[in-house]
Amino acid sequence: MTLAEKILSLRTEKGMSQDNLAEKMEVSRQSVSKWETGQSTPDLDKIIRLADLFGIMVDELVREGERPQPPEPPQPQVVYVERKPEGLTQTQKTGIVFLVAGAVAVIIGFSGTGWVILPALALIALSLPLLLAKKHPWLITGWLAVILSFLILNPYTSVSPWGLIGGLRYIFFLIIHPEMRKRTYYFAAAVGIIRGAFVLILLYFTGRAWMKRQSGGEEM
Repeated sequence: MTLAEKILSLRTEKGMSQDNLAEKMEVSRQSVSKWETGQSTPDLDKIIRLADLFGIMVDELVREGERPQPPEPPQPQVVYVERKPEGLTQTQKTGIVFLVAGAVAVIIGFSGTGWVILPALALIALSLPLLLAKKHPWLITGWLAVILSFLILNPYTSVSPWGLIGGLRYIFFLIIHPEMRKRTYYFAAAVGIIRGAFVLILLYFTGRAWMKRQSGGEEM
């Protein structure tokens, strides 16, 4: 609606004649007639008085068309993410295999084969880091394997604590004393060399993990 149409409509709703409105606005009836026919436009102060007289806002009186509605606030979107059940990791599955194998070996050991009890307990001990450790389970298992090798193998092989040096010492001994070549010495040399090389590998990966932790890359 135009301003002229609104003045005419509001005056009619209020039951006022043009003379009544002119008297209240302190103008002539001809001025009111021109407002309602669109021949002239009221001054700003008259528009304010008209709005007060009709009990509406100035904006509602002068705006043509419907008053725009404020935009509705955006509705929060709820996204449902289906959480997949967490299964066992490959490392945990390996730990379960070690644990089951160790438990079976313990049963066999108590049934009469006593020598398998120590290796069985070693398997159970190695399974625990794989099952429980969240960070670097293989490193923990590797160092535990080295410790267990000293407890289980050294009493029978007399390999030096460092391992690699002891194994090389046995190889050199067998080279210069061929008459002393025995399976026990070959076994001792193999244990020492393999364990020594394994320790060097563990030292490398442990040092790399420690450096990542210091640089903020990950937690140990």
